[in-house]
Amino acid sequence: MNPEVRSGLLAAGLVLLGAATGWFQVRGLRRLRARTHVPSDEYGYLRSRYRRRLLTGVLLAVVGGMIGGAYLAGMEAKVDELGEKKPAAAPDAPKPKLTPDQKALLRFWGGYWIAVVLLVFGVLGLALSDALATRRYALGQYRVIREDHDAKLRRDLAVYKQQKQSGVRGGRLGGQFGTSPPAGDGDEAPAGG
Repeated sequence: MNPEVRSGLLAAGLVLLGAATGWFQVRGLRRLRARTHVPSDEYGYLRSRYRRRLLTGVLLAVVGGMIGGAYLAGMEAKVDELGEKKPAAAPDAPKPKLTPDQKALLRFWGGYWIAVVLLVFGVLGLALSDALATRRYALGQYRVIREDHDAKLRRDLAVYKQQKQSGVRGGRLGGQFGTSPPAGDGDEAPAGG
């Protein structure tokens, strides 16, 4: 498969992935705005997450467009022609000098691909920041759940200790079985009978 087809498929895939990611994030932002009762910490986390992922989708689409544009504009073919070795008349003949137009093309080409690489690092940085924000939010939620659970356990333990000290037997049956009935209930058989 020639490089133009491969780069075209890569570019199309990146543009479609970026567009689909962006579309899902815009939908998520709209649904979040439509919700009325959302805790402030959850709202802030979700809004930031949707924005980060929307920006990631935009950057993916831009990277795909730039990769496809480099090949569609013919820039890669022109640079490849400059790099091809032409048979020299003599082995020690001087290398041909580049024209100012060729130098400008090489400078533009180098800057173009540096921009693509920087955008790819931007996508990776956004993905890393999204993962760290998700981890931080999840750990915060876990801490809240754990503190709530610990508070309930402490309360239940205090109730248990209080019942134990007062002599009341707890349990599902309310202490009805396993204890002798109180004297004088009238259920006893007469003595000597």
